[in-house]
Amino acid sequence: MLARAFGTEEEFSRHFDQVRARHREHHHAHHLMVAKLAERTPASGHDPLHEVYDFAAWAAEESPADSPLAVLPVIAHAERFRVLAAARGSATAAAAAEHWTGRRARQVLRSAFDWWLEWEREDHPRNRVDLNFLAHAKLCEGRPAEAAALFHRIGSHATRAPWSYPDRDPHKAFLAARSAALGTA
Repeated sequence: MLARAFGTEEEFSRHFDQVRARHREHHHAHHLMVAKLAERTPASGHDPLHEVYDFAAWAAEESPADSPLAVLPVIAHAERFRVLAAARGSATAAAAAEHWTGRRARQVLRSAFDWWLEWEREDHPRNRVDLNFLAHAKLCEGRPAEAAALFHRIGSHATRAPWSYPDRDPHKAFLAARSAALGTA
C-alpha cells in the first residue's frame, strides 16, 4: 500500500494513516514515512528542526515503552543524512560530524541506546534493521564501544540501509564499520 516512489504526498499520507489505523505500531510503515519526510527540502541543509525529527519523536512518544518505534528518531537522522549527502554529492567529514554530534542527535542516540539496553526485542521481526541503524549512528557519533555492543548482537546480519548511505557498497561499509568498532581493522 505504501511506496515512497509512487503517489503524491497527500496519497502517501492518506495511505500511512490507513495503515496506522489498522496497526498503530506498524514498523515498516513508520520507516517509510520517515524516509519520505526526510526527502523534503534537501536544500535547507542541516536543520535540527526539520519535520522528520518531529514526526519520529511523536511516533516514538505515542508508542508503548517497549515498542521498537523508540528507535525511530535514529532512523530519522540516518534518512536525513542520506538526503543531505545526496544533495551535496557526498558526505563531507565536517557535515557528517555536525549531523551526528549535534545536541539533538546526541539526545536521540543516547535515548535509543538506553532503550535498547532496557527493552531490546529479539522477537521483533525487524529487530536487525533497528540494530543496524543504531550501530551505524553510534559509530557516526564517535562511540565505537557502544557500536561494538550492537555489532555483537547483529552478528553477520547486515541490512542494506543504512550502510549504503551515501552511495556506498553496503556489504563493504558494514564490514569496515564492524571492524572499526570491534578493533579488528
